[in-house]
Amino acid sequence: PRQSFVVVKGAARLLPAEEPPPAEPPPAEPPCQAPGQQERHLHLMMQLLRPQDAIRLAVRLESARPRRVRYLLLVRPEEAGAEAETALLGVDFAHEGASRCTLGMVLPLWSDTQVFLDGDG
Repeated sequence: PRQSFVVVKGAARLLPAEEPPPAEPPPAEPPCQAPGQQERHLHLMMQLLRPQDAIRLAVRLESARPRRVRYLLLVRPEEAGAEAETALLGVDFAHEGASRCTLGMVLPLWSDTQVFLDGDG
């Protein structure tokens, strides 16, 4: 599977194969993260997916538990016309340096689905 991402301020975006990497250097990592930690999290999350699936967007969320790390993923198969199989996934890491993650939520997105996220962030 494709593994080219741009990571900016806690969010990662999948780069299409034909799009060149951004010219500007990436922003500095937040002080609470070790260098490369978010990229390691992305690789671990990709291991949860089927081979034909790709992460289209990954956003790190604030967690109610101080040590837990949570992500919201937008996932869709890479084949053409697979928009009907798009889903939101909630992924949890027990702590920042965890070597595995768990799937906490699966929400299929249908053409008439409306998603409302509540909170200040």
